[in-house]
Amino acid sequence: MGHLRDEGLYIVYLNIMVWVRGGTFWSVQGGGNVYIKGRFCVRVMAKEKKKLGNLDDLLNGLREEHSKDLDASFKAHDEFSKDENVNHLYLNVFGAGQDALYQTISAELDKSLRGDGTKVHGKKKEVKQAIAAGIKKYFERTQPSLTEIMRDLKMDEDEQYEYLTSMYDDHIGVGKIKGVESIRSIEKYAGDRKMTVGHIRKHVSDSRSKHAEGALQILSNKYITHHFAKYQPAAIAAYLRPQLEKAGFEVEDKVGYATADLGELLQLRKGLLEKEGHHYLKKKEEKK
Repeated sequence: MGHLRDEGLYIVYLNIMVWVRGGTFWSVQGGGNVYIKGRFCVRVMAKEKKKLGNLDDLLNGLREEHSKDLDASFKAHDEFSKDENVNHLYLNVFGAGQDALYQTISAELDKSLRGDGTKVHGKKKEVKQAIAAGIKKYFERTQPSLTEIMRDLKMDEDEQYEYLTSMYDDHIGVGKIKGVESIRSIEKYAGDRKMTVGHIRKHVSDSRSKHAEGALQILSNKYITHHFAKYQPAAIAAYLRPQLEKAGFEVEDKVGYATADLGELLQLRKGLLEKEGHHYLKKKEEKK
């Protein structure tokens, strides 16, 4: 129980936003209760968690976000993995970035080569300029700090292309995630006499969802590493044992469980939470 003085403005009290009107002192309990006395009232509103605008917000926040134990690590992981957060990142950060990339590449090609039917054979310079412009716009939307260093170093056009394509490929998981192709593969169209601007635009459009999914997976991996890297998988397995037993499971594949890596253990815990189990586990037999 705490006391609030009427100041006629919004104040924060126990992580709750409170508007105090027409009174002197009020007592407000946690849990969002509202107390009314005579003609006075207190309106209590839960503070909405601010959604991330871009990756710089998240990565800068990680510098201050440290888990003191595995309880805290799993709590942070669960919060990050919520559908609301994952959907926001996919749609409003990576998806929005992919839209900007596609639109910019299309506009640049239209400006230099005029129309979807235009042949791009021998137009490697124009194709590379369009790719660089698209990636730059993508990072301005998703992670602005990556374009700032390029400007600070005063990179020339070739250096910008090498830097942007390298950073983008790493960002979407090229070489780490199966099926994710380098954005530089678009260059090959300039060496084919049959290829047109329309072919390039279709390629970029078709790649959008896979690239957004790859970027989200890479970000998730970074977040997991931040919160779990200091723990050996065996320690995490030991931590999960009481939880799986409480959920009505026991270890069936003891060697597999004992040697599981972090990714497998996270999947196992997800199976417990969703009551689906895991191939390392089996349902406990009821005692007769």
